[in-house]
Amino acid sequence: GTGCLVKAVETAAQREAFIVGKPNRYMFDCVVSEFNIDPARTIMVGDRLDTDILMGNSCGLTTLLTLTGVTTLDEVKGHQESDCPARQSLVPDYYVDSIADLLPALGD
Repeated sequence: GTGCLVKAVETAAQREAFIVGKPNRYMFDCVVSEFNIDPARTIMVGDRLDTDILMGNSCGLTTLLTLTGVTTLDEVKGHQESDCPARQSLVPDYYVDSIADLLPALGD
């Protein structure tokens, strides 16, 4: 979402930016080192395949896609059926129509 702004700053600064946001794992590695997070017990919830789900998958997290953002279920199925490893890395473990679908589970 901010790629065009990053390019503008890089051009003005005449330097390449070091990206720390999703899907780069830098941010996650900082959180893990600070709070001793166990990736096997952590879930990444997000509404974008190319940022949230890709980061979660690359960090060894369980991933949950909410279909309230820009991603459609047909898009997920297309990646799932692909033989391309890059596209496979965009497939979430689970999906829900809305984050609100999780509320009943949180009450248990």
